[in-house]
Amino acid sequence: MFKQLRDLFRRTEPEKEGPKLSFDSLPAWLDAREEEIERELSDATAPSREAIRGILDHLREAVTGVGAAEGDGEVHPRLRDISKKALPGFTKSMTQILSREPSGDPEAFYAAAAEILKSSLKALKGQGKYLSTVYPEEMKEVRAAVKDLGREVNAMNEPLVRARAGRRQVGDVRESYASLLRIREEYAAAEGQVREYGAALAEAERAIQKAEEERAALNRRPDYAHKLEIEERIRALDAAGEEADREMAALRTTATHVLRKAVKVAEKAGDRAAAASIDRALDAYTGDGDDPVGLIETAMPAVLAMIQRDELPLKNQDELRLFSDAETLPAAMKQALEKQRDVREKLAAEQEALAALPVVIEEQRLATALPGLRREAEAKAAAKARAESQRETLQASYATECENLRSRTAALAGGEAEVEIPDLPSP
Repeated sequence: MFKQLRDLFRRTEPEKEGPKLSFDSLPAWLDAREEEIERELSDATAPSREAIRGILDHLREAVTGVGAAEGDGEVHPRLRDISKKALPGFTKSMTQILSREPSGDPEAFYAAAAEILKSSLKALKGQGKYLSTVYPEEMKEVRAAVKDLGREVNAMNEPLVRARAGRRQVGDVRESYASLLRIREEYAAAEGQVREYGAALAEAERAIQKAEEERAALNRRPDYAHKLEIEERIRALDAAGEEADREMAALRTTATHVLRKAVKVAEKAGDRAAAASIDRALDAYTGDGDDPVGLIETAMPAVLAMIQRDELPLKNQDELRLFSDAETLPAAMKQALEKQRDVREKLAAEQEALAALPVVIEEQRLATALPGLRREAEAKAAAKARAESQRETLQASYATECENLRSRTAALAGGEAEVEIPDLPSP
């Protein structure tokens, strides 16, 4: 019953609330926390530092006392000689060690005091080990002073470790704070790029749409019907040109077959003039000579004479038709060449007329511009996507670093701490 009443009326201690910090006030709070850490360290180590100064003064006196002591006269002479020889070196070494006075902040003071302690212990284990027998009381006092020094140096360890941990925590919070500032800057830059590339992409898409609309509207222009008429005539001329080429190819196939055989017949008969004449006609006929018709006319008498002498037999109706007289082949050739030439000239004129039409010029301009506009739009879209991806990555990094900052600040505050961190601006 008493326990229940005691628990009922027990005064509950109010929970200690952690600091509530704004993001902008965090650096000043960290500065203050650093000052507090250093102040706590200074206060915690002040007694040990003061004690160490006194111990060092006492240790100097003790070393001086060893150097001035007469020593125990009842010690074995050999031990006494060894001690006498070791004494000057020991006192000199200790005097040099103790000539340094620890100073500065607790870290520097501790480092200097620890170094004095380390050197003193080394001297005691070295030359000092030979002195205890001859100078027992004096060395006992030295060892006691060094032991006291060690105790006070060790007493500084805990507050130093605590202060170092606090400094690391402050550094961690500063690191998170700096990361958040950097991420905010990079996020603003990425957001700016998203807007910039988005505007450029929209502009490129508008230009593409405008060009496509202009191209679609070309068939409503007055000269578009004229364009279609010219294109129809060009298609007809292309077909006529193909027909003329086929006729010329058929004529060339038949004629060159007979003429090649005629060259061989003339060469076999030793008629070099006839062979050369027919060969020139053959070259002009199969190549791009200026006057193939005239060369064929010159060679025909020799070829016809071979046919009449049965030296050059003809194999089919086409060969018989073309080589029945001196006029048929040259005339057919002349007609085929004229037909080709006429088609080419008309085709060139129509193509020139087509190219000069304003509607065609505009169509070509749009056809040339559209691929470039599409490439530009693709490049802007890719750049915008990269900036958006960077923005998303930064958002995730910001969320992670916010948690780091909150947890690190709470750890530094020794419990709960609230930090108001602004959100990243919405896209």
